[in-house]
Amino acid sequence: LWRPRSSLVGARGMQDATKACLGLAAAALLGSLYVLVHERRRKLKKEKRKSQSGSGANGGALTKEKLIRILGQSSAAAYQLIEQTRKMVYAKHEQTGIPLDKCVEELQQNFENAMEAVVLQVRKNHGVTEQQMTAAMVANQRDEEVQAALTTLREAMSGKPPPSPPKAATEEEQTPAARLKARRARARRQGNK
Repeated sequence: LWRPRSSLVGARGMQDATKACLGLAAAALLGSLYVLVHERRRKLKKEKRKSQSGSGANGGALTKEKLIRILGQSSAAAYQLIEQTRKMVYAKHEQTGIPLDKCVEELQQNFENAMEAVVLQVRKNHGVTEQQMTAAMVANQRDEEVQAALTTLREAMSGKPPPSPPKAATEEEQTPAARLKARRARARRQGNK
């Protein structure tokens, strides 16, 4: 007996489609993480060669203000990654029925690699090395602002949202990306009036 194709799509078809979508999403995630890890390795080799030749990223110590700014951005990025991972865990749990703890276990290694990549990217955006960060943290270990920034980073990595970053006093203090984002937001607000 011949039936139209549309009548064959039912609960089983939806489950198959969901499984296929999950498989594609997982493959995309793994591919992205693979690229991030290998890019990180390549950059670490490059940094190592640079440091061995005696030329650091900026040759000097990191200022307290820059250290606090980097720690703040790392906190925000870490929290965003945690929230994204939580959503992925719940989506996988709901779609597959696998217990939450098993979903967490499956995504744990990828999460750790992604967290390292996020922190590395923030440092790279500021042109500093891990050694410079460590030296600045040791030099400022008794400073209350630095300690507060470190506490915020630890809490963000544990899932607590970091406080909103203070607005830059002038556009010159913002990064080019932040200035562009602010201009776009102003344009959207003006367009909605």
